[in-house]
Amino acid sequence: MKLFRTLISWDNALKTVLAHAKQTGKETIHFDESVDRILAEDIRSPIDSPPFDRAAMDGYAIKGQNSFGATPNNTVLLKRTELAGESEKDVEICEGGYLPIQTGQSMPKGSNAVVMLEYTKEIATKLEIYKPVTPGKNVSLKGEDVKKGERVLQEGKVLRAHDLGMLAALVKTRVKVYKRMKVGIFSTGDELSDPKNLAETEKKIADVNSYVLEALVKKIANPYRIGIFKDDYEKIKNAITTSLTLCDALLISGGSSVGKKDFIADAVGDLGELLFHGVAIRPGEPTGFGIINNKPVFVLPGYPVATISAFEMLVRPFLYATHGVKEDSRKLFAVTRKKIPSAVGRSDFVRVKLVCSEDEFYADPIRVSGSGILSSMTKSDGFVIIAENREGMEEGEKVEVNVWV
Repeated sequence: MKLFRTLISWDNALKTVLAHAKQTGKETIHFDESVDRILAEDIRSPIDSPPFDRAAMDGYAIKGQNSFGATPNNTVLLKRTELAGESEKDVEICEGGYLPIQTGQSMPKGSNAVVMLEYTKEIATKLEIYKPVTPGKNVSLKGEDVKKGERVLQEGKVLRAHDLGMLAALVKTRVKVYKRMKVGIFSTGDELSDPKNLAETEKKIADVNSYVLEALVKKIANPYRIGIFKDDYEKIKNAITTSLTLCDALLISGGSSVGKKDFIADAVGDLGELLFHGVAIRPGEPTGFGIINNKPVFVLPGYPVATISAFEMLVRPFLYATHGVKEDSRKLFAVTRKKIPSAVGRSDFVRVKLVCSEDEFYADPIRVSGSGILSSMTKSDGFVIIAENREGMEEGEKVEVNVWV
């Protein structure tokens, strides 16, 4: 058994992991399939948006200056502009004229404002106006949202629903994104059973980790949850070998410590190169990382909180690097309301509850210890990392919080 007598720092572990993060290729997909994908190109608008001056309200298109002085007791009277065989898009509003218009319609030539329906009364071809509007009122001007040639989405952005809306508005129907890695996931342990098949009376532990890791990976890459393997060295080696023929990377939870049945680190070392085993983080100390046939393998702890800690501190940065992510919208700053103790020489993954008060976020540590206390995660809104050279964080200190997404 290869024991970890010394621990590598989180900083050095992260550098090692990122040194083996090879960026995925690129592919072009339909824009309506792009949500949660990472953009692999800058998007510049090929058009002005909106492409013409358009009505922002239902009402009547007029020359705004023709409504000046209008009051409920002293209305302004306008005359409907005759089309004279012209289509509405070609007609020009004359002095003292108007035309009905709906939201989104192109403004007629000569008009510069829309007076809302509720401030008017139309009788036959005459329009009484009770309230004036200034030129430009209730009009969306050409290019008001986006100018032609303007960069609207940046390479490395994780595309959200509103980004898809922008692509649709710009008629950008195909978009270049980074390909998704296929990430294999399995758990090890004689004591584990799949929760889908676990009877309430059965003296087994539900496999939490593979489902949690699958959900975490899904936001960035394509997870492939393989299942559970017993604590058998040869079977685990075979499982690793087979999994890597199907996947681009592998996450294994359980069997990562130094007990008699903790085989994973040895198996990775025998099949390839174990680059480190044992990291000065809490929770998550038994974390390891290796390369087998040029494919990365993460050795993760068996306790759920330790697994999540190791994922957030090492696996997520790796996946972000391989998939070209250049933004992290999960971060915000908050002020600690209590002292958060730590120990020099290790990096601490501290779960916190966020409270918003008087336009400021405050972070309260979840006072629960133990890598198996999953409720410390469900009660928290995010986490803070205390660097290994700190003895903790003082009350009133501004800290960076990674918010769960």
